[in-house]
Amino acid sequence: MAITTLDLLIAGMLPAEEIVKSSFTGEAVGGLHSTFYVAGRPGAATVPSPGLAGAALTSYAGQIPFPAAVGGKNIHLARFEAAQTSSVGSVILCDRLWHNSGIVVTTTTAQTVNSVTWPSRDRNGATLGDGVMVGIEVSTATTNAGAVTNTTMSYTNQAGTSGRTATMASFPATAVAGTFVPFLLAAGDTGVRSIQSVTLGTSYAAGAVHLVAYRRIAALGTPQTSVGVSADGVSLGLPRLYDNSVPFLVYTLSGTAAGIVVGSVTWAQG
Repeated sequence: MAITTLDLLIAGMLPAEEIVKSSFTGEAVGGLHSTFYVAGRPGAATVPSPGLAGAALTSYAGQIPFPAAVGGKNIHLARFEAAQTSSVGSVILCDRLWHNSGIVVTTTTAQTVNSVTWPSRDRNGATLGDGVMVGIEVSTATTNAGAVTNTTMSYTNQAGTSGRTATMASFPATAVAGTFVPFLLAAGDTGVRSIQSVTLGTSYAAGAVHLVAYRRIAALGTPQTSVGVSADGVSLGLPRLYDNSVPFLVYTLSGTAAGIVVGSVTWAQG
């Protein structure tokens, strides 16, 4: 039975999945940092290696544990809790739909991607891309001496319009592993259905980067160190996650040194 009331939400709540991520060094104040390669619980993920067309993800070692599908039941986020031990910022819960590898960081012309079809986990549980965003994630530090401001991506939007161009305001100099930089979509677009190519524009010099298609689920501000914050499913808008989701966290940095992050997510299935 679908969760349509508070009673059904409570009845469907599963045990909390605890999260503990080790401290790490991020890129800069205001930047985003993916926890995918950070040790802890869940453990650090293996660097993606599916090639430029990428892989549609239905599970991946290093994701936040997610309940197995049960016929006729939906899954919602019922509670989200987080605290940072020595820094402040925000913690963003996302569903990782797709990622790739094989981008040549010294090539400045268009590199063909032609991404495989997303799994059926856009905002509406379809493959059409509504609410699906794309970012560049660093797995091995780059060595570009200055910020790169001409990185672009050619994509098809959620309405099926091809030839759209996403831009990146600034990819940082010497981006450390975990750096996560979202693309800015063309005006009026609400998501990405597929990626045709990526153009770095300026050499990143060295390192390894990946495109990641993801859907934002929820976010928590952590304005005080070592003080936990939490939100229940109702205050978060009862976000739905679809079967075989691959949850992971992205942090907003208030400095380069990020402390241990602890927290939990609680799913409700019903």
